[in-house]
Amino acid sequence: MKNKICQSCGRPFDIRKKWIENWNEVKYCSSFCQRAKTPNQLMGNIIKLLNTRKSGKTICPSEVLQLEHKKNPEKMEQVRRAARLLVHENKIVIMQKGKVVDPNNFKGPIRLKLK
Repeated sequence: MKNKICQSCGRPFDIRKKWIENWNEVKYCSSFCQRAKTPNQLMGNIIKLLNTRKSGKTICPSEVLQLEHKKNPEKMEQVRRAARLLVHENKIVIMQKGKVVDPNNFKGPIRLKLK
């Protein structure tokens, strides 16, 4: 296996020379992600919020955050990280303009929907 999904940001990453000996134990793509860890609480909040909606309905990632964090770009990125991980777990899809997008390659406003 030459690439994995980072357990913090949800993005794929490739093996590096320094990881050859312990590739099976590598979980994070960078030291930043290793410090940030997995956004488990946000993942749970996304699923809870989606479960309260009617079937087929979407949510905005900002709905997951408390009012004082909605304009904070760092907090929004944490929600996007959690969403990418949920996509890789096959629980949700990320949408733009009503179409499913690649979780590793999107920019701009998104919506989240249960799979």
